[in-house]
Amino acid sequence: MRAVLALLGFAHALRAPQPVLRARRSSALSASGGPPQYDKVDATLVANEVVGRGSHLLRLESETPLEYKPGHVLALEFEEGGEWLKGPYTVSRASESTFDVVIRVVGKKSEAYAAAAVGSKWRFGGKFHVPISEGIAARADRVVCVSTGTGFGPVLGFAEDALAAADDLKVTVLAGFREVDDVCCKDAVQRLCVTYPDRFECAYVVSSSSGRVSSPGALASVAAVADAKTHFHLIGNGAMVNEWTAGLKAGGVPEDLVTTETYFNHKDEPDAAVVDRIAAAIIAGRVDVSPPQRGAVTQLEGGVMI
Repeated sequence: MRAVLALLGFAHALRAPQPVLRARRSSALSASGGPPQYDKVDATLVANEVVGRGSHLLRLESETPLEYKPGHVLALEFEEGGEWLKGPYTVSRASESTFDVVIRVVGKKSEAYAAAAVGSKWRFGGKFHVPISEGIAARADRVVCVSTGTGFGPVLGFAEDALAAADDLKVTVLAGFREVDDVCCKDAVQRLCVTYPDRFECAYVVSSSSGRVSSPGALASVAAVADAKTHFHLIGNGAMVNEWTAGLKAGGVPEDLVTTETYFNHKDEPDAAVVDRIAAAIIAGRVDVSPPQRGAVTQLEGGVMI
C-alpha cells in the first residue's frame, strides 16, 4: 500500500460512473433584502489545532443535532471583550454533534478565534451554499478539486466522505499555497493516501517557488487524469476560481461538471492568457490518453509538491 501517490504523470483508466447526487452550482452566502438571517445555536469549542502556519482547525460541539456536510457555509460567532465577532465559514467536516472549520489568521476576528480556549462558548447558525457532494454530477467517476489556502479543508472533508461512500469514485486534489510552511492539514492527506492508495491523490503547488495552480506543471498533472466524466470543483480566491471556470468552459467542459465556491475577490477579471493555458491543457488531456512526461516532484508528508 502506497502512502504517497505522485500526481504528475498519474493516469489510470476510469471505472464505471458512480451516481453521486444531483448537479448544482454553489450559491453565495446572502439573503434577498439584506444580510442572511439565521437562528443562533450554542456550541462549545472542543478542539483548536494548528494545522499549518497561520491556519487552525476549530471543532465545535452542539447539543442540537446537526445536518452539515463539507462545503456548507454557516455563521460562526465568538464573544471577545463584550463584542460578538461573527463571520461566514465553510464546514470542513461534520458529524451529528460536531463540525470543523479551518480558519486562516489574518486579522482581529481570526486572531481571537485562533486564541480561543478549548471549552469556550460559541454560537453558530444558518446553512448556506450547496455542499460539495450535492454539486457533483451523477455521471462523474473522478472529481478534480482545485483549491487555494484554507479551501483545502472542505475539499479533504468531501474526499473523506465521498471515497467512503463510493467504491469507484476517484478524487484528485490540486492545492495551492504561498509558502511550503503554509501547507495545511497534512495529516488528513496522509490518512487518505494510505486508506485509498488507488483512488486519492494530492499535489501541493507552492506559488512562491513553483507558480500558481495554473502553472504548466500543475495543468499537465490535471490533464493526465481528466476526461469526459471528470467533475471539477474550484474553491478559494476569486482570481483562481474565475480563471479556471473560464478555462474549463473554453476547454469544452460542460457546465454541470463544474462547481465553485469563492472566498474573496469575487469580481476579479480572469487573465486571458491563463484562461487560454487552462483551456489548452484540458483539451489536450481529454483527447490524448498518453500522460505527459513526469517532472520532478518533492514528497511532502502525504502529497507531492509540484
